[in-house]
Amino acid sequence: MSPRRLSSAIVPTPGLRRTATGSVLILIAVAAGCGGSSHSGSTTESVPAYVTAPFTHEQRLVEQGATLVVADGCSVCHLAPKRSALGPSFSSLAGHRVTLRDGQRVLVDERFLERALSHPGELSIRGYPQEPMIEAIERAHLPQHPDQVRALAAFIEQIGPEA
Repeated sequence: MSPRRLSSAIVPTPGLRRTATGSVLILIAVAAGCGGSSHSGSTTESVPAYVTAPFTHEQRLVEQGATLVVADGCSVCHLAPKRSALGPSFSSLAGHRVTLRDGQRVLVDERFLERALSHPGELSIRGYPQEPMIEAIERAHLPQHPDQVRALAAFIEQIGPEA
């Protein structure tokens, strides 16, 4: 199964660099009326359908995952500058092959992410300490919350490199 790509479904804005929180924040800002017209009357005529349409299930998962990344502290280790990161950067994880501690090379896809988040320690990536990840997953009780695991996996895939 290949990683999901949702960037065109969120806010297809030519010329803007897509980032994880950027896509969600742009959509929220536009939907909330930031930068909108100041004239009175109906604005639905000038607002593109992708802004007024309800979020898809995938978009809601990505948004929930983004919230969890910040609330659970994942961003400290996985969105930090490379020189200070305790874990692999989410921006270059999904869609790449990584080497596990046992030497096995695997593709980071949805299945890998969900398994790694549900069973910490089974799929430890070589070069990173596994204890902080195991502690963080246990502290967040992720194995008992498969919906949160799916949301985090969707977010990580969304901000990963394009296929």
